[in-house]
Amino acid sequence: MNKKVSILTSLKTLYLDMTDSEKLIADYILNNPEEIYNIKIEELSQKLNVSSPTVFRLAKKLGFKGFKDFKIELIKDMAIGMNIEIEDIDGESIEGTTRNIFDKINNNLRETLSLINYDDLGKAVNFILKAKRIIFFAVSSSISVAFDSYSKFLRAGFNCFFNEDTYTQRVISTQCTKKDAAIGISFSGESIEVVECLKNAKKNGASTICVTTFLKSPITEYSDVCLFTAPVHSHYQKIDLPSKMSQTAILDSLYLNTVLRQRKRALDYISRSEEELSRYRKIFKKNT
Repeated sequence: MNKKVSILTSLKTLYLDMTDSEKLIADYILNNPEEIYNIKIEELSQKLNVSSPTVFRLAKKLGFKGFKDFKIELIKDMAIGMNIEIEDIDGESIEGTTRNIFDKINNNLRETLSLINYDDLGKAVNFILKAKRIIFFAVSSSISVAFDSYSKFLRAGFNCFFNEDTYTQRVISTQCTKKDAAIGISFSGESIEVVECLKNAKKNGASTICVTTFLKSPITEYSDVCLFTAPVHSHYQKIDLPSKMSQTAILDSLYLNTVLRQRKRALDYISRSEEELSRYRKIFKKNT
């Protein structure tokens, strides 16, 4: 296990790869982390009606020798203040709700940063630099994330394609070649449209990159590089605002690291784009 990644983040990221019994244990730990240090493996097993070996296997899956080592590391994480969230939301307080969402976004970004493998991020940058075309695949709530990244790369002079229509995405995925870099964005990693599109792209020789949350979700099977965001544990199967912000942060990092490798060329294209948009706004304003 990467020691830079907190235990609670690892639990959330591996959630889809767990058995039903392991998910029961993970849910309990995520919701009651402060109780774990003083509980024995037998007591936890009895409380959740699971076997002690199941608790032991989950600790091993997370990279520990046993449950005792797991508890020691967990208390260290909590002492550092990682993964602390405000769960008692006062729905009638504008300030309370606002502070809560900012706290959740900040926590999620911090956890996502701890998950980044910089070698993999570098590989993704190289894929894009070598590609003749960047193609984005996304559905549902990830569409806005994909469009934001597509727009940035487009303004910086990269040959890009994105269409929110899933039928069009399917068609373009069958036309990918080894000269393309395909980026699939799916919070759960199970969105069938995105998974199938990335599968087609990889089959046709394209370099494939996914931005997702769960380590062993279906989309990772067809990805040459996987870039992970941290989930919010109360929304395992849903995309929410904190996770969308983390997806955007990952793609912004990919964009900026790519642009900086071609700084002069990119700045030239960005300037041209801004000049044209400024000219268009003046014409539009004049005619209204």
